[in-house]
Amino acid sequence: MNSNTPIETFFYIGSSRLKFCIFENVDKKIFEKEIFIDDLEISKNLDQCLENFLEENILEIEKKIGKFVNEINLIIPDNNFLLIEASIKKNETGKKINKEDVNRLLFDLKQQIKENNLDKTITHMRINNFIIDKKKYLTLDDNFGCNELCLQVDFVCLLNKIKDIYSKKIKKYQISINKIYSDGYLKKYNSSYNENECQVAANLKYENDENEVYLVKKISEKKGFFERFFKFFN
Repeated sequence: MNSNTPIETFFYIGSSRLKFCIFENVDKKIFEKEIFIDDLEISKNLDQCLENFLEENILEIEKKIGKFVNEINLIIPDNNFLLIEASIKKNETGKKINKEDVNRLLFDLKQQIKENNLDKTITHMRINNFIIDKKKYLTLDDNFGCNELCLQVDFVCLLNKIKDIYSKKIKKYQISINKIYSDGYLKKYNSSYNENECQVAANLKYENDENEVYLVKKISEKKGFFERFFKFFN
């Protein structure tokens, strides 16, 4: 494999199974390994389960893809996350509201959530609805203008202490965490959830959810509306 080939690695840690998948693109899975574990065993011995899985598979994975696994996307159960539903509104009597105003509104709302939840990390920020001049829309047109705008936004947050626990476990193998997904978030925003968790996360990673505001720098040939202009999140 060419060392410049972009790949994405996903590690699902569920209540009864562990799954490791690597994709070269959304339609090309180049590695998959899954093991089933007794619920009681994984709840009491998560450290040992993860250690055994990674010890037994990392070398095989790296040989398969021809490069070191330095970074993964983690998928964990929804009960580790907190959903915060928030909204923000802007009225304008002079000039029309535009995309730059949306930019500022989202930034302000994100800062409010962060300042009031210092013990948490925002893992997902997704716009559920745009209320434009009293009318509700699910998406926003590139060329829009209005006098009144309300954004209804979901923030999915993870306690920092839980994030740190997983980071420390995986850091032992010289691997860092890129993005953490809630399996509940994947179910809620993906009607095709008959696919496995890693595949759904790969769909989001490669193809993008246009209403999700990306909180990390992301390079993609197919850019959604928000990724094109929300540079302050990079």
